[in-house]
Amino acid sequence: MDSAKMCGLLAASFLLLTLLWDPTAACSCAPRHPQTAYCNADIVIKAKFVGVSKQPMNISIGEPVSWVRYEIKTTKVFKAPEVMQDVRFLYTPAVASVCGYEHNAPLKGEEYIIAGMLEGDRVMITACSFIQPWSQLSPAQKRGLSLTYSKGCSCMVVPCTSMPCSVTSDSQCLWTDGIGSRIWDGSQAKRLACLPRSNTSDLCAWESLNTQGPGNLRRVLLRQ
Repeated sequence: MDSAKMCGLLAASFLLLTLLWDPTAACSCAPRHPQTAYCNADIVIKAKFVGVSKQPMNISIGEPVSWVRYEIKTTKVFKAPEVMQDVRFLYTPAVASVCGYEHNAPLKGEEYIIAGMLEGDRVMITACSFIQPWSQLSPAQKRGLSLTYSKGCSCMVVPCTSMPCSVTSDSQCLWTDGIGSRIWDGSQAKRLACLPRSNTSDLCAWESLNTQGPGNLRRVLLRQ
């Protein structure tokens, strides 16, 4: 596991345990580009939510905590270990204040893209996980999940949350969708991927996710 993914997983685990011990804490999620969500996740699938139940689950310290178990029907796997090609259940804390995910749409409805983390043989999701209706993704994002995002996992998308902002290495791409508006679902999220300039280069840049074919990616000069 690379260092960025390990740091993200440790931070998420620490946040979850901290919130479990502090019921007054609130969940706060950092901006996450779809490429970052793909690269940092252990599991990325397309699935329908078909059922839900509550159950206790032991954690390493403290008392058992109530968790929600969502039953899903996996329709496509974009990223997963070989032994987990048919994910049937997702687990999340039962309380929203500790970043529990709440599926408010009807069960057995539309398909969702779901990026989750593994804890043992369980797929964990939170309110901060990348979970969106498949129909609401742009064609470029769908292509990124199917083909392109995996090529950019050596690069890093850096959100610009306040000015001035800049990148600190050639492997980073500055993400400015949320400047001013705090709405991060803009053109860079919908249409671009942060990719290496060549197979041997540590230099990364934004590229357009052209849907016409892998040979027609149009480079855009948005790298800061």
